[in-house]
Amino acid sequence: MTPLEPRPPKTMDAVATFVPESLGCAGPAATAAYRQDGVICLRGVMGEDWLSVIEDAIELFQTEQAESDDHNVVVRGEGDDGAFQYSSMMWKQNPLFRKVIFESHAADLFGSVLGTRQLNFFYDFLLIKHPGCRSASTPWHQDMSYYALHGTQIINCWIALDDIPVETALRFIRGSHRTGEIFRSVHFDPDMTYDGPMEERRLPPDFDRDGEADVVTVAMNRGDALVWNARTFHSAPGNHLARRRGALSLNFAGDDVTYFDMPGESDPPDRGENLVEGGPITCETFPVLRSW
Repeated sequence: MTPLEPRPPKTMDAVATFVPESLGCAGPAATAAYRQDGVICLRGVMGEDWLSVIEDAIELFQTEQAESDDHNVVVRGEGDDGAFQYSSMMWKQNPLFRKVIFESHAADLFGSVLGTRQLNFFYDFLLIKHPGCRSASTPWHQDMSYYALHGTQIINCWIALDDIPVETALRFIRGSHRTGEIFRSVHFDPDMTYDGPMEERRLPPDFDRDGEADVVTVAMNRGDALVWNARTFHSAPGNHLARRRGALSLNFAGDDVTYFDMPGESDPPDRGENLVEGGPITCETFPVLRSW
């Protein structure tokens, strides 16, 4: 992997940050900022009770499931002390991840940001940048580039499992979700490519070399969450720290989301059961969590 050379954090503005009104409601100010900026930070959304369940889920995954899981990817850059590990759709085999998704307040809280009458669970995504994976940068991308979905009501809710200083924090292009354009998918491992990429889509811009780009970032504490629209551009540097930088991403879909019979490879690779182009996504793989 080739390290990014992102601009210094001191040149970036801050992600709009809020304390939720309650466990099940982010509040109107947070929702308005999400719609305008395409990203917000919610403080203290997961207490130690649920964070301990997530840590137990990770321990179960690492010790008993990761080795045989086709979704589990481990990338180590040349000269790095640690690796970048990520995996998805763990809830299907891991009862503790399933407990967090189906029994915690996460669906209520994040669904309140989305403002939808029905909330489907799309997928879970575990990202661990182990100590010293300095070159494990995440390139500028839109989540929507990878999804076999149509629609605008798709959110990534990224829960920090460690304190994350601004130097290793995610970066976003404020308001980039509102352009309407979806760009081509790029692999997190620069030595790999996706099968059958949609070449009619443009490659993502290199915002690190665009002095006019409205880049925002924020330091996070364990238990905080970033919530962003699937069309919002974002990236992240590698982890130069001597400790883990972990996050659990929960992804949800709302009323206007339908199935996209996407050519080539999608991420997550799971396409659900008996879905048809332009139809609803509700199925065993993408269940309804809430109806309001």
